[in-house]
Parts: sequence; structure tokens; C-alpha cells
Amino acid sequence: MALRFPEFHIPFALDTNPLAEHAEEHGRQFVRRFDLVPTAEAQKHFDESLLGVLVSRACPRADRRTLELATNWMGCNLVLDDLFDETDIGEDPARLRLFCNQILSWLPATGPRADHDDSPFAQAYTELWERTCLLMSPAWRRRYAGHFGEFLDRCVWEAQNRKNGSMPKVDEYLKMRSCAFMPYIDLLELIGYWEIPPDIYETEEFAELNQALSDSVLWMNDLFSCEKEHQFGDVHNLVLVLRSARGIELQEAADLVGEMVQRRINGFATLSDEFLEQRVPEQPDPEVRSALTLHIENMRSWLRGQLHWRYETKRNEHGKIPSSRRPEISEKLRAQPR
Repeated sequence: MALRFPEFHIPFALDTNPLAEHAEEHGRQFVRRFDLVPTAEAQKHFDESLLGVLVSRACPRADRRTLELATNWMGCNLVLDDLFDETDIGEDPARLRLFCNQILSWLPATGPRADHDDSPFAQAYTELWERTCLLMSPAWRRRYAGHFGEFLDRCVWEAQNRKNGSMPKVDEYLKMRSCAFMPYIDLLELIGYWEIPPDIYETEEFAELNQALSDSVLWMNDLFSCEKEHQFGDVHNLVLVLRSARGIELQEAADLVGEMVQRRINGFATLSDEFLEQRVPEQPDPEVRSALTLHIENMRSWLRGQLHWRYETKRNEHGKIPSSRRPEISEKLRAQPR
């Protein structure tokens, strides 16, 4: 029996970037150019994911340059995520750790490396980093690479759990899950051609705003993907972790996560209102006030747009990708750690 999902209330308007069709086609061409989807099955799965549509819903104000770049980051990262979740490297934490270290070496704050290897991911991430570095400062690059590194640490943690056959505790899972969306929040600054000043970014209020958005998106993702992950035997999903911790049925766990998501959405809405009404007017520089307002609007658009996309994508359909771990795919995409 299929799960029943709640209807979420998000009090922000849905907009779509007028370049949505271009973003979708550009994103497909990018992963094919670097041979990141080396089989017909992988290409079909990628195309049906509609990642260009996702970024167009989530980033309606992006221009052509930044829409393409954000779409390419999304595509490359999600192919990487699939590699970790659905091939043999996702059960080998030592080998995955070496690969993750190699990925981070392609994202130095000083700028793109000229001496990377010729593996598909090395080439793709090096190009992405080169295009990104043209727009963002070394300080932003260090922050982004740090957030990306935390995401990779979580992937290694998942691989260790798979190897050990471990089910994470709820608190542990929430802590480890919380970092996965931060690189995408960072990309909103790229889209706005503006970097949040440290005296704003490092405040408790702004950190909570980021976390509320992150939790809303990630927990919602877990809800929509839980049936597929349950079928594939992957325990790294909030619905499945709650189901195990409380000894309840899958539907009851999904209902609890739905309630958690709506509370977090409500919290983000309140926090964003307070930031716009109280913190933004306190900024003495009118350019900062304008840019910060746009950033908050972009955060709201991401939350609203990604929900709409979840009813369009086939990314989480059952059986779209086999659950067996495929070493031949892993070897085609994975760089050989040196």
C-alpha cells in the first residue's frame, strides 16, 4: 500500500524562472559531456529527475549564467550522491573516505587546480569550481568547501553504518543529516551576486534561519523518498529511523515526520518575517538591505519551489535504479585515490 503524504502549507508564492526549459536541457548536456551518466538507465533516471526544473522553480530570479551554474552543481552533486548510495563504494568507508578527500582537493579556496586527473568527476568539479571562483571570493569558497566537506563526512558515516549494519539513533541522524543542504544555501549567494557579510552570517539569528530552511527541505526529502529507500534497504531516512526507534508502522512514522516538517516550515516563515521586519532595517547600508532582502526572498523561493518539483520528478519512483550495488558503474565514475 502506498504511503499517504500530508499537504504542506508554505506561505510563499510559486515562481518559475523563464529559462526553465533551457536549464533542463543544459543540465542534461552537462552530465553527458563529462560522462557522469554512462549508461542508458542512468541517463533516463537523470532526465526524469528534472533537476533543471527544480532549480528553475527554486531560483526564479537567477540569470542565465547563474541558473546554468546552479543546475550543474545540482546535477553533479546528485549523481555523486547516487554513486554513494547505490554502488559498492557506499559500503566501503575507507575507500569512500579517500575518494571524498580527493573531491575536496578539487575545490581549493585559491582557485581551480590545473593538475587534476582526467576522471569524470574530477573534470566536472574542476570546471564547476572554475566558473564559481570567477564570481565568489576566497572567503566564500572556503565556507562552501567546508560545508561540502561536512556533507562528504556524512556520506562516509553512512557507509560505515552500512558496513556495520547499524541503524542510527534519531538524535544522531538529525545531527548528521543537518549539514547536507548547506552547500545549496551557499549557492543562493552566487545567484544573487552578493556575499553575506560575516557580521550577519555569523549571528545566531541567521544560523537558525539557515537551519530552519535546511531541516524543512531535508526532512521533506526524506518523507518523499522513504518508500524507495525502504525498498532498497537504506536506513538513512528520518521516517525509517523514527519507525525503528518507536516500533511503529511506516505510515505512522511518515505522519510524524510530516508534522515535524510543517512545524519547521512554520518556524522558517516566522524567522524570515522577523529578519525582514527587524534585522534588515537595522542595516545602515541601503545596498546591504536590498541584497539581504533578495537573499531572504531566494530562500523562500527555494522552499516553495522544491515542494512543487517533488510532484513533478520521478526521482523517487520505486525501482527506477536497481538496489544492487554496481561496481562497474563505481569504477567508471570514481577517480583512483592517489
